[in-house]
Amino acid sequence: MYIETGKINNREREIMAWKWYDIDNYTASIGGDRYYAGLQLHGEDFYANITFHKEGPLPDSTAPTRYGQRFYGHLDFRQMQIFVDLLRNEEPLRFGWNESNPNMFHLMTGSEPVGEGEGDGI
Repeated sequence: MYIETGKINNREREIMAWKWYDIDNYTASIGGDRYYAGLQLHGEDFYANITFHKEGPLPDSTAPTRYGQRFYGHLDFRQMQIFVDLLRNEEPLRFGWNESNPNMFHLMTGSEPVGEGEGDGI
């Protein structure tokens, strides 16, 4: 887990208390009577379940810690392809959210050189 910090007014302090976890593997599922699809993200001492909904208002995300760090997020089904593309094609990946507002969450790649591309271009 990482907690993002930075300098504000020349003082080191937490910036919106983001929690970050490295993602080691994932599971994808599709179908269900109450949702369109889901992704389960796994990392050391961490589990996230992202549910993709086809209609209706999205439930609020939660990050309970009763049984270890968990995260339950909700997105529109049209965003699933982007998540799956990152999970299949990028490394390293990490997942994080704002502790004061779990509806603000991100899946992000590690640092990569500019113009790296997907191969040697030949």
